[in-house]
Amino acid sequence: MVKIEKIGVSSAAKIYGLTLGILGFVIGIFYAIFLSAFSGLLGDDFPIGNSGALGLAMAIFFPIMYGFIGFIMGALGAVVYNFVASKIGGLEIQLSKDDEIPML
Repeated sequence: MVKIEKIGVSSAAKIYGLTLGILGFVIGIFYAIFLSAFSGLLGDDFPIGNSGALGLAMAIFFPIMYGFIGFIMGALGAVVYNFVASKIGGLEIQLSKDDEIPML
């Protein structure tokens, strides 16, 4: 068994931030397509509804928002894990080595 006793806060924050940023991009594209397709249904009361700019704003805003939230939550998660692991021990995992191909 191998034990994970500590997680680097900055590395966890970067990984979470990038992962959620990519997820935010995918969700933002979905919203951009959906809102641009149905922007005419919003009516004239909504200032950017008729131009489809709301969909474009979501495609830009979601990755930034998700990436920022992911960065903060990744850092907080690593800090909490490091605190708990210092008190009760780290996470035990079992690693196995793949069968190596014999050299002829």
